Parts: sequence; C-alpha cells; structure tokens
Amino acid sequence: MKYHNKILFAAGIILCLFTFMTACAPRIIPRAGQPGLVDLESSIITKEKAGIRVSVQTEEWRYTPYAINDYFTPFLFLIRNNTGDKIAIKYSGLILFDEHGNQFEAVPPEGVEYMMASRDIYGDRGPDLFFRYEETRPPYTYGLEGPAYLRRPFSNISIFSLPEAPIYPNSQVRGFVYFRKAISYGKALRLKVELGGFEEEFEFDIKK
Repeated sequence: MKYHNKILFAAGIILCLFTFMTACAPRIIPRAGQPGLVDLESSIITKEKAGIRVSVQTEEWRYTPYAINDYFTPFLFLIRNNTGDKIAIKYSGLILFDEHGNQFEAVPPEGVEYMMASRDIYGDRGPDLFFRYEETRPPYTYGLEGPAYLRRPFSNISIFSLPEAPIYPNSQVRGFVYFRKAISYGKALRLKVELGGFEEEFEFDIKK
C-alpha cells in the first residue's frame, strides 16, 4: 500500500511539473486581422486558394515525447485538395521566418526522431521519462554517413507527422510538421506555404 502511494505521489509531482512548464512556455498565437479564417480560441488559421484549403494549428502537440517542444516547433496541418488533380506535399515548400529574418526549415520526422534519441541518450538534459525504446538497430542518420547504432525510438513523431506524399482529388491529409525551434529570438512568426497552386503566408505572434 505504501509503495502504491509513493508511485501515485511521484506521478502527481511529475504531472504538476509538466503542467507548470507548459503554462510558463511561450505560446504561438494566430495574428488577428490577416486574410483568411482565424480561430483564436483553437489557434487555427485557414486559407484557401486555387481549390486547395490549408489549416494550420499551433499548441497541439500533447503526445510523447513531451520534450520535443524544447528543440522543435511543431505545427499541425490539415490540407484539403478540392482540385481535379493530385498535389504533392514537399517539406521544402514549408518555411518559417521570424521578424528578424531568421529562417527555420521543416525537419523530416525521421530526422526529429534521430535527434531526439541522441539528446535523450547523450544530450544536455536528463532522460525523458516518457520516451520509450524498442528494437536495437541502426537509426536514421539524417544525412550522416556513419550510423551511430543507437536504439530506434518508438515515438509518436512519425505516426502523427504530415506525409510527404500526393494528395488525391477531393481528399485531405492531416499531420504535424516539425520546424527547428523558432521561438527563441523574435516576437512574431511568418509561415510560408507553397503547395501546388497554393502560395500563402500565415502570421503568428509569440506570447512569452
């Protein structure tokens, strides 16, 4: 019974710490007054052009590994293709800028997993208590020629990511795109999206 109470107490402490850190973390808020449909309550911006509708939502990563927000800025995308042709999603067409001109590229999910696993094992912080591992095998090396032979992480990063794949007519896809951490320097962000005949910018403010 005492052991069970200790587990509950420890879990409560962890939950309180996570809630406190989340409450104090900077937030990315859609800027009101920009073209398109802005839902401030749900932190969603929706814009439509040339038969393609793109919705971008912030503050939606609530999955393991929770520490992803320490190193990346995740955005949740919903892309609807109302055209008669397939359109291709390319991460190279998704770029963030702040008001100082700093540029933040989208990182493929396998690269995010590799970097998160590397930090968890060798990094500058303690292990993520919610980051689990499975089979031992060479990891994604994210462009490095020499594999590090870390254990491949079992995470939600790839499961919930936006696929780089064609969207068929009258279909839609949903998923996260992980940008390099973009909230450290400025007070505003501008997301440039180029997708088929769709080319728009989404504007956000950073609340610290």
